[in-house]
Amino acid sequence: METFEVHKPDIVVNMAAQAGVRYSIENPDVYIQSNLLGFYNILEVCRYYPVDHLVYASSSSVYGANKKVPFEESDFVDHPVSLYASTKKSNELMAHTYSHLYNIPATGLRFFTVYGPMGRPDMAYFGFTDKYFAGDPIKIFNNGDFDNDLYRDFTYIDDIVMGMERLMEHPPAKEEGDPHRVFNIGNNSPEKLMTFIGALEKALSNALGRDVAFNKVYEPIKPGDVPATYASTDLLYNEIGFKPETSIEDGLQKFAEWYVDYYQVT
Repeated sequence: METFEVHKPDIVVNMAAQAGVRYSIENPDVYIQSNLLGFYNILEVCRYYPVDHLVYASSSSVYGANKKVPFEESDFVDHPVSLYASTKKSNELMAHTYSHLYNIPATGLRFFTVYGPMGRPDMAYFGFTDKYFAGDPIKIFNNGDFDNDLYRDFTYIDDIVMGMERLMEHPPAKEEGDPHRVFNIGNNSPEKLMTFIGALEKALSNALGRDVAFNKVYEPIKPGDVPATYASTDLLYNEIGFKPETSIEDGLQKFAEWYVDYYQVT
């Protein structure tokens, strides 16, 4: 409350959350504390110190195991398959309620598998790279079934930032009733997990000047994992004239070069 009282922000961007599907199964308490109570606190201060726009992070995980692709913002999302996804769907419901009751313009962003330099160490691409340089095998949770591999809509961090910057200046209109909406931010081009791994091996090979091949161990799909994520970006494009387009080859090359330089590996 004190921060809002002193600085009186016009726009609030809340990206803070406990992320990760698998960790939510192991440590549910931290997701309740951070994603539910933490976000509730943000909504409360926006209630008492009105802002022009609240932008907050949701997730593609809210789509659960939906088989209809690409995922559209109007799709049914009441069947999440992880606690993490449940907290993110709850955030959208809470934001909608506060927008309705207190006329707070709010925008939720459903991110699709964000990656890039200085990313989260628990993400697969980062963990695979760590394990390679530690001399350890990587675990791939797809049963070794390449024909029916997991698909992910990998989205490079710069595209996420650009979309957020543009949306910040486009709040929902208060006069429209409930000034709340959600947008997908994804690459609109899902890739097989094995294709992504191959691109990471090539990117590391380029960065190191030698061939890189992971030692791969295939295991069953983990509880909470979904078979595919695939974003429709029509709504986002219609609103701000932008959609993510960075290829996994370009994005992973930037990650690989950052990793090699930052950790000084050879």
